[in-house]
Amino acid sequence: MIMKKDAALSKQNQIYEQLKEDIVTGKYSGGSFLQENDLCAAFDVSRTPVREALIRLSHDQYIELIPNRGAFIPQMTISDIKELYELRVANDGMAAFLFARRATPEIVADMEQSVAREAVFLQEGNFVKVHEEELYFHSLYINNCGNKRLINIINMVGNQTVRVMRISAEAQFRDTLEVSLKRHGELTEAFRAHDQEKARALMESHWEYSKEGYIRHYIEGTLSNRL
Repeated sequence: MIMKKDAALSKQNQIYEQLKEDIVTGKYSGGSFLQENDLCAAFDVSRTPVREALIRLSHDQYIELIPNRGAFIPQMTISDIKELYELRVANDGMAAFLFARRATPEIVADMEQSVAREAVFLQEGNFVKVHEEELYFHSLYINNCGNKRLINIINMVGNQTVRVMRISAEAQFRDTLEVSLKRHGELTEAFRAHDQEKARALMESHWEYSKEGYIRHYIEGTLSNRL
């Protein structure tokens, strides 16, 4: 029985991760529906692991489950981007402030290495890898800020902002990525110095710049057709 349960859980995780990746990368665009029957056929599984994966995706706010219609992928608007990134400005700013006080040499060194990898990927034009490295950098101060409730709030919002970030990376907005890289380096120095106020100010400015850039690209049409 345990083996069957573990196998079912593993299949559910695989479906969850694949669907999440497809939503984040824009394979399934905003405004579209995912149907259980189609997903069962695509993954060659019964309804149970598909249904459980969809429930998890709904809980993490990647989709909305609509009775008798299926799993709906909400289309992101300018207002959505504005609201989400206003939350990141405030919450990540606080996380940076808290982390700066307790930053260890080991975590700061990890950040330095992340920034170095990000620079290499940007130079190579590997924008998807740049995005992945950005997520890793941010996870370091978020998960080590020492406030579990704040971590949960940021991760909940992050589940939605990551879609914008990934699609932007694939669209190769080099100007935004170059500024982001520079700011990550500045943040690392602030964390090393345990300068809480500077870390918060840099982080708030970082996310504010991202918000304005994403809104600009949305208006230009380079984001809106995939969100």
